[in-house]
Amino acid sequence: MSSPVMLLASVGRDAKTSDASSSVRVYVPESARASLASSSTSTDDSGEPLCARWSPTNGALCVGTKGRGSALMKPDLKPLGCVPEDANDIGEVRAIDFSAGSRYLAVGGTSAGEEVSVWDLKRKRKHRVFAGHERSATTVKYGMFGRVVGSGGGTGQVLVHDVESGAMKLKLAAPTTSGVTSIDFSKFSPQHLVSACTDGTVRLWDTEVGELQSTLTVRGSECYQVEFSPTAPGLVAYCKSDGRVVLQDTTSPTPSGALTFRSTQATCLAWHHSGFALAVGTSDGRVSWLDTRKISGGADVATCTLYDVRAHEGGVHSLSWQQPVPHAFQVETTPARGGVAPDSPMTPVGEKSARLLQQEHTPPVAALARDELKLITAKSSKEASSRVDSGDIAALLDAAVEKLGGDLSARIRDVHVELLRQHQLQQEEATRMFDDMQQTQLEMAAEIASLRAQLERRM
Repeated sequence: MSSPVMLLASVGRDAKTSDASSSVRVYVPESARASLASSSTSTDDSGEPLCARWSPTNGALCVGTKGRGSALMKPDLKPLGCVPEDANDIGEVRAIDFSAGSRYLAVGGTSAGEEVSVWDLKRKRKHRVFAGHERSATTVKYGMFGRVVGSGGGTGQVLVHDVESGAMKLKLAAPTTSGVTSIDFSKFSPQHLVSACTDGTVRLWDTEVGELQSTLTVRGSECYQVEFSPTAPGLVAYCKSDGRVVLQDTTSPTPSGALTFRSTQATCLAWHHSGFALAVGTSDGRVSWLDTRKISGGADVATCTLYDVRAHEGGVHSLSWQQPVPHAFQVETTPARGGVAPDSPMTPVGEKSARLLQQEHTPPVAALARDELKLITAKSSKEASSRVDSGDIAALLDAAVEKLGGDLSARIRDVHVELLRQHQLQQEEATRMFDDMQQTQLEMAAEIASLRAQLERRM
């Protein structure tokens, strides 16, 4: 059974003028192109879309709007409801993010004032309010396996709040007051947070000690968005107003790859879950799917492009990929830069598996030893004086076993990391469910006590 194709949602303007309406569109990547699956244009009832985010379970797309709160939609963009339900002219929702279980939604923007609101989608009410920003939040993100919510605002500060207590854990202040446009937490080292600012800088923070670890870029053209790679620890991608899209390891002072969109701005981006592809939106309305394995120093956009579509007539505001459902994950490793990658990043896992089953199955150690022996045999035929003894064969087998052991260790480590992450998410969700149940019991007990008191007074 093949895995479902992940959809890409985009939000952008319907015309090149700044006062033009916006629309939401959903695309399906196919073998040689990306086809439009559904489209929704802003109306007075739905509000103008500003940003979009898929829920972790892929059952809903949340769209932050102007005036109508956060609109929840099915993958075909049919409405599911709004948060809050009676939203009417409440300002702009500029930033949204789901909790791991899709129950809670963090919201930032002028609709929340100088706060970040967390909504309980099951109970349809506000669950938490995180204060501390001097202006409205421009970006929000769950981090540390859902235990904290990070947010950035127009004054350059990044705040980190504890989800359970609502208390502010950290206030990360950059050397400048340039507004924060984007933040993201690493899933491999959860204490690391990366932020992008309007002055063009990208900064790496350690949230355990509350310190700035490094500045990845110097000031320059505005940096619109930054995201950690889902598969390569420490690798980030960011896009800038001068059209550049940059890949950089957070431990390196220089980029590992970059390309430039000519005569346009790179306004937003989103990683595909495989780590092989990066969707980039531009100010002229295009969305390009880039093969990250081909992005090197000064790479050409056309060479790296998998698909390219005219998604909107005006600029693209926001992009969001669907992600694999957490309980049905597939561990894949990203090949080294310049290595041979036989499959497209969009190839469903089921197709890859079927292709492998059709191939000749040879145990890895035997295959390696066989190839080495072929080389030795060929060499022996050319040089009659050379001889292969048992010691050479043993050395080849030892090398093959050692290489296989290293590969297996790396894959097992990846699986362990993912299992630990899933276990942590399940524990967090179970804790929240228990707390909700306990709160419900307390409310019921208080209501029963009140009814008893009323009954006693009547008697």
